[in-house]
Amino acid sequence: MRTITAVLCLFTVSAGCAGADDDRDDAADATSVASVGESSEGTTGGGTTLPATATSLTGGMTTMPDPGTTDGGATSDGGDTTTGASELTCDAYCGIYLDGCADHSDYANMQNCLDNCAQWPVGDASDTGADSLGCRIYHATVASSTDPDIHCPHAGPSGAGVCVDAEAPTCELFCNRYFSNCQDELNAFEDMAECVETCSTWYPGSESDVDGHTVGCHSYHANAAVGDPATHCPHAGPGGGGICVL
Repeated sequence: MRTITAVLCLFTVSAGCAGADDDRDDAADATSVASVGESSEGTTGGGTTLPATATSLTGGMTTMPDPGTTDGGATSDGGDTTTGASELTCDAYCGIYLDGCADHSDYANMQNCLDNCAQWPVGDASDTGADSLGCRIYHATVASSTDPDIHCPHAGPSGAGVCVDAEAPTCELFCNRYFSNCQDELNAFEDMAECVETCSTWYPGSESDVDGHTVGCHSYHANAAVGDPATHCPHAGPGGGGICVL
């Protein structure tokens, strides 16, 4: 009987010890899990400070800028609207032109350049073949680094067939009208060649010009001279007669 009782007692003690160990292990595991959970959750409810790496990936980061832009709104793909100049202005153009085209200049001085430039449409910095300030700045900029013989005429007031409107009046049109209607003492040119050469540096303008130093203005008055040469031939001539002037 004592032997049976002893065996039962040993069995009971063994079972009780195993249960206690399991309870302690479970408690340790729960504590470990709770500790890991608090560390990984950071500020999301636990109120503890986020690790440095977590801060950089969560709400602590400011909004990222659009990858297509940089500070000031300039595009990062090189879409600068200045083509080497600070802006599309006559001051910028004349500075570039007079520096890069010193040996090819169609202007007497800076003021003469500014006065001519004031007649042109501004256009866009991307213009390479249009009647605009943007087109002339582009070619003046290129001329300053390569081929001034080619690009300076394009950058000048006449546009040399590049920075010019396709419908603009031509020197040939003007000179033909002028020689037809302004003869003898009313003709300021020695011959047709001199007329074309003088006209070649003028801004073409448009057929509708009635004033301003443009081929269009000179051509208009040369045509009007058919009815009143004494009035219109001086306007059509190289001096502009106070009408076809800058």
